[in-house]
Amino acid sequence: MMRGLRYFGGSLKIRLALAGLVLIAASVALTVVLVLRAMEQRSQRAALDSEVANAERIGLVLSAKIVSLQNSLRAATTQLDVAQLTDPDAVKRWLDAQRVLSSLFDGVFLADGRLHVIGFAENGAVHGTDIDASDRDYLRRTVRERRSVVSRVGVSRTSGTPMFAITMPLFDADGHVGAVLIGGMKLSSSTLLGDLTRPAMDDHSPVATVIADADGNVVSSADPARVMTRLEADPHFAGAIAQWRAEGAPIEPQGSARHLGNDIVAMAGVPAADWVVLRSAPAEVLLGGPTAGRRQAIWIGAAVAVAGGLIILLVMLALLRPLRQLEKRALRLIGEDFSAQEPWPQAGGELGELTRVFQYVLRQKADWHKASDELLGKMRAVMGTAPVGIAFTRMGRFELVSDEFARLFGYDSAGVHGMQSHVICPSDEAHGEFMRMAIEAFAAGGTCDAERELVRADSSRFWARLQGAPVSAGDASAGTIWIFTDITESRRHREQLSWSASHDELTGLVNRREFELRLAEEIGERADAEPAAALFIDLDRFKAVNDSSGHAAGDVLLKDIAAILLTRARAHDTVARIGGDEFAVLLRGCDPRAAERIAAGICARVAEHALVWSSGGQSQLLSVGASIGIVAIDAAFDSVKQVLEAADEACYDAKRAGRGTVRMFRRAAGATPLAVD
Repeated sequence: MMRGLRYFGGSLKIRLALAGLVLIAASVALTVVLVLRAMEQRSQRAALDSEVANAERIGLVLSAKIVSLQNSLRAATTQLDVAQLTDPDAVKRWLDAQRVLSSLFDGVFLADGRLHVIGFAENGAVHGTDIDASDRDYLRRTVRERRSVVSRVGVSRTSGTPMFAITMPLFDADGHVGAVLIGGMKLSSSTLLGDLTRPAMDDHSPVATVIADADGNVVSSADPARVMTRLEADPHFAGAIAQWRAEGAPIEPQGSARHLGNDIVAMAGVPAADWVVLRSAPAEVLLGGPTAGRRQAIWIGAAVAVAGGLIILLVMLALLRPLRQLEKRALRLIGEDFSAQEPWPQAGGELGELTRVFQYVLRQKADWHKASDELLGKMRAVMGTAPVGIAFTRMGRFELVSDEFARLFGYDSAGVHGMQSHVICPSDEAHGEFMRMAIEAFAAGGTCDAERELVRADSSRFWARLQGAPVSAGDASAGTIWIFTDITESRRHREQLSWSASHDELTGLVNRREFELRLAEEIGERADAEPAAALFIDLDRFKAVNDSSGHAAGDVLLKDIAAILLTRARAHDTVARIGGDEFAVLLRGCDPRAAERIAAGICARVAEHALVWSSGGQSQLLSVGASIGIVAIDAAFDSVKQVLEAADEACYDAKRAGRGTVRMFRRAAGATPLAVD
């Protein structure tokens, strides 16, 4: 029964009949599908254009509302003299008079030139205050760019509700920004977002509309629960957001649309607020159900193909009936009871030629077995005397290994046969990663040469160099030859040399060369990097310690200072010894104020430290101080030399201030960075 099924599945007659069936089905279905596809493309283009127009319309309406709010703020600023900001009562009276702004915004705030909020109107009441808001990025942008700014959406610290702010600068008589008027608006407010995301007809509309900021946070949605959630978590918008980010996340009023999976997603930007409008709807609904048309075409093609295939099958059975005898004879080639002396079917034409081909293959098979046995004997001789570990693997298992391989891994040569190759790797993940690398190298026509940590039979680990090449390029079933060399000692020596080249031998800190390399990297990333600062530390009275107690005491004290610096630094900071008694710390993601706090802590900790040193039967307490110069690394610095010169100047100021002090490098107003030769 099973043999009959295998014959049926591999029969040339059946294959030809199936080929005819497929050809007929393809011919019929292709005609219908091409017509349906043309209609579907026209429908899709119309749906895309319609959704783009809707997204652009919402974006334009939203932009117009934001501009209107900005104009309202601008009109209000004309009624306020910056000189009045020093009078709290005048500020309250002015805020109380802004009835129009109070109706447009959920809160109206006024900040002076220091970016301190000095008054605000909220919930119908006016309050005077003095709140430092200089850390708000949107306020600093307003002053820096001298224009109205729409802030990022965030959660209010007081009400806990999502909201954003629109700013408007006020200029003094000299043309400087002397104050900033701020309008705060909750996302739930109907003044701005209103019904822009609500379905046009009913709650069961297939079209979903959301408004999101440049970070992908939902700003407005028909479902309030989705506000301030991430668009990447919504399967209807995740694909569109990913493509939009890959394109650079442009905020353009001109819309675009994409057919992603089962949805059509349209997008349009709101440049005034760095927002984007997205509309998503099932493509099946917008395009009028093209799936049903395709299904009907498939059924028509299948019916015609089945009828044609049956006709072809009957014709093939009649024409190829003599081939059956030759098939039975050829199948016995793989059996143990086959005899080369048995007669072959006598036939002419194509069947006779096929018989001669089978006879030729049989002779080649016998020759190949003989050569294979001879080659295997030679390979076993090589494996027994080779000075390196050699292994032959196939289908993820060891089939043949050298004596040196068995010694290297602690296995018995005979016991390795059939063992899975991943047992010599520390983990299945490491084995999978290595095999992917090897397959890529073999596919490119090359060999694999890599260093990997491997595992012996006793679970001990060592480093080895692996060199591998496929027995037959492009044929994974032919197996792979691997050579293993123990490189544990040479690798340890190489790593030790690498560490010594970048670290100070006495303290174990990064040396000057490595510090300057990392500082250069930090300077090169200024365009989009976080704040950073560098501390340059010169020890006070260290020469006196060396002169009075000797260099041995000085060395111990330097080690103690290095340990103190490491305890005050964070894991991602760099602590270096850049000279005899000079140290430096590179603080990543650290603003100037935080850098000053860290430097002050170092000064205090160094001043508290005392080394008990015994010499000549007497003990004494040795201590030093630290003068620290701070350089805030910003875009004005374009070379390591400029930062080092600024550090020297700041350290010198700290020394002049009485030692044991901290000084920040401050560039004179309008000055250029320090000159570089």
